[in-house]
Amino acid sequence: MIVGLGVDLIEIERVKRAHEKHGQRFIDRLFTTAEAKYCLRKSDPYPSLAGRFAAKEAVIKAFSHGFGGRWKWTQIEVVRALSGKPGLKLTGIMEKLRVQRKINSMHLTIAHSKRDATATVIFESDPKGRKK
Repeated sequence: MIVGLGVDLIEIERVKRAHEKHGQRFIDRLFTTAEAKYCLRKSDPYPSLAGRFAAKEAVIKAFSHGFGGRWKWTQIEVVRALSGKPGLKLTGIMEKLRVQRKINSMHLTIAHSKRDATATVIFESDPKGRKK
């Protein structure tokens, strides 16, 4: 059963400007070491950074929760399967919330054009607790 849906769209140029203004502090605040390493090795890292930022925003929307306080952007990580398919890894408060909501399966898709990046997240819960 679908228990959460989140979508986000961001202008790639906005991410580029933020990185140029705040430098490494911007990267460290929003992205895990693995995410930063993957994106920054590209000749143009901004579509990948923007896609990951959109994915994190989509996760927050899928939780349908007004977050305040103690969570961090780095508690949401975009990971890649060997096939290249994107996935999600949650830690800290985000992982606790996933367990509390009995979310067994998380689906992520990321796309970008020259101008924008978008991500969609779907959370599923199996009443019997089976992982999909």
